[in-house]
Amino acid sequence: MLSKTAKFLVVFCLLSVVSISGVWADDNHMLPMLRMGVGARALAMGGAHVAEAHDAAAGYWNPAGLADIECVSFTAMYAAGMAHDRIYNYIGFGWTPSQVTNYGTFGISWLNSGTKDILKYDGSGNYKGTFKDMNNVFLVSWAFKNEFKDRMFSFGFSFKVVNMDIDDYSKTGVGGDAGIKFVVDPRVAIGLMVQDIGTKVDDWTVPTTVRVGLAIYPLGEDHSLCIPIDYGNTRHRRDETLHLGAEYNWEFAENYSAALMAGINDGDFAIGLGFKVSKIRLDYAYVTEKVEFLNQNHRISLSADF
Repeated sequence: MLSKTAKFLVVFCLLSVVSISGVWADDNHMLPMLRMGVGARALAMGGAHVAEAHDAAAGYWNPAGLADIECVSFTAMYAAGMAHDRIYNYIGFGWTPSQVTNYGTFGISWLNSGTKDILKYDGSGNYKGTFKDMNNVFLVSWAFKNEFKDRMFSFGFSFKVVNMDIDDYSKTGVGGDAGIKFVVDPRVAIGLMVQDIGTKVDDWTVPTTVRVGLAIYPLGEDHSLCIPIDYGNTRHRRDETLHLGAEYNWEFAENYSAALMAGINDGDFAIGLGFKVSKIRLDYAYVTEKVEFLNQNHRISLSADF
């Protein structure tokens, strides 16, 4: 049973989504790569990660989750088999200087997406070489947590710099993310993430996305079984999404474990595998793009926690 505090937070998060989503008529597809998700583990679970994020990738999913890093965390993702020769890669790093003085946790991330060698023609159909369409996002994050009794509350912020480079057009803008995470007890965590607060490049505004997440650990403190659920709403697009996933970890020898992940990413199926040796983990995810003509592709991630 959830405590009264936990029930209040669940209701508060849901009401926050409803109030922020409201009724917006216009449609904004600006920088969809910011809403594609990162990390093979998270994507294999259908992109349900707002309440589950607890490593370097939390800089993207919910900066409050960075506060769970004990010392140093690193993660990198590579996307393979993407349609139309697209590129989509991510690197994240998190660091907690000291658990004693508690200065919080710091994070930095880089997200790179785009297409190279696009054929270029003039108005008369004459070939003019090639150009690229590349987007780079840099995130600088900070998170802080407060423990009381058997519960933990954390909050985090990210400042982001976004660069768009399309042929002769190159512009840079800024924005931010904010999130909270509340660990009710060893079996339940709740998260709220507001992504792209005031993010703007040139005269283009990136739509704000609000996501509420719930992570359930039926087996208790060892977290060998995780069931995360996310609900998201993207402003200016009337785009509501539901993400559901599960992960089971099996330790088959000391310092050796394997994981099986599966999920539904707003109606699209995803599945993945993970292997961990000591503090280093390799994950693979098979995902389906939300836009049908982009088909399926593969995500590979390497992460480490020290």
